[in-house]
Amino acid sequence: MTQKKQHNRIMLLLDEIFNRNLAIDQQYLLVALGALTNLGKIDFSMLEMNGEIFEPAQLVGMAAEFSRETVRPYHVRDGAAIIPVHGSLTHRYGSLRPSSGMTGYDGIRLNIEMAQDDPQVSGIIYDINSPGGSVDGLFDLTDWAKGFVTKPTRAIVDPQACSAAQLFASVADKVTLSRTDRMGSIGAVSAHTDVSKMMEGRGQKITLIAAGAKKIEGNPYEALSEEVYNSRKASLEELRTMFVQTLVDNRGCDFDALMATEAAVLSAKQAVELKLADKIMSPADSLDEFIDQINPTNTGVIPMSKPDTNANAQESQGPQLDESAIRAEAATAERARIKGIIMSEQSEGRSEMAQHIAFNTDMSAEQGVAMLGVSPKMSATLETKTEPTATTDFATVMANHDPQVPSDDQDTGLDAEAAASKNPLIAAHQSMHA
Repeated sequence: MTQKKQHNRIMLLLDEIFNRNLAIDQQYLLVALGALTNLGKIDFSMLEMNGEIFEPAQLVGMAAEFSRETVRPYHVRDGAAIIPVHGSLTHRYGSLRPSSGMTGYDGIRLNIEMAQDDPQVSGIIYDINSPGGSVDGLFDLTDWAKGFVTKPTRAIVDPQACSAAQLFASVADKVTLSRTDRMGSIGAVSAHTDVSKMMEGRGQKITLIAAGAKKIEGNPYEALSEEVYNSRKASLEELRTMFVQTLVDNRGCDFDALMATEAAVLSAKQAVELKLADKIMSPADSLDEFIDQINPTNTGVIPMSKPDTNANAQESQGPQLDESAIRAEAATAERARIKGIIMSEQSEGRSEMAQHIAFNTDMSAEQGVAMLGVSPKMSATLETKTEPTATTDFATVMANHDPQVPSDDQDTGLDAEAAASKNPLIAAHQSMHA
């Protein structure tokens, strides 16, 4: 969008908000004001609404959080982003969420990128239920994901991860499946349709004229020649070798053992034996275990690489940490962080926001100063500015753009509990902790 168009739309929005009777949810109005404040379009020292006082920094924070929640295509449960990998997998599908029984590799990649950058996400779960899909784009996605993600990851198979889904599951740090689940089908397949006899029965004949001897190889209007069959078979074997080698690289599997499966669908027990999965456990238990992993409880004891079940041995191997020293060090670091934000040059004229960032967020001093640097200075009067500034996600929302990502369910993200209940992993987790 050009700056002129953005400016005109914001002016229309300002005209709709101020000095008019509104029938609008209070929370949404506060978010809109926060977005306009962040854009530098309105400037005030504080806002009173229904007896409650809101500072500019609070409204800016509300707008930022609203924008993140409305565009997040995955559910977050206790710091775990749950990315669905469901149905047939396809290349360049153009949707962030599974739709019509398919999931796109492009959508999976964008989900991963967003989860990796999401400050509320500590780890990523791939919720896999897929028989496989297209080879196109598959190896590029797995190679990229394996090198890109730095947060802990886990693939939870429920109930199948076969062929292309098997390959994608290998990018996760850990893979789990339940006793009756399926993995494997490590190979590739291609189909040829010969309609020549059907056309002959109808009294029709199609003659293809081509430049280049191999231009019309495999066309459906004539039987597949032995030469073309052998050529395609060799291509599929090459893909199978690539498939197996990628699993060896990602999971430490044995090359010959995987080739010997001859692309069979494997039971859960076989998958673990071949190192395609790490353990057999229910999806709910796996989710719980992963959440515990990314939300560790500090016990005050230095963890050993291999925990010893003998209490005496553990006491002799691991010295107790000086908890008072840890608290003192943490307090010193926190004071330094707060001072770095409050006393920064960028806090001048932005004291309310500086205090909010310092005392109500987990931003580092560097992040806080950077946010202050791009935020407008506050004044005691409410005024309307006319100069266009850089756009934000929420500005796009307010500029008549629908931020909701497409899905069969049409989740909006506004009802977190209702949306979460549609995900079987989250539902299972909730039921166990109800």
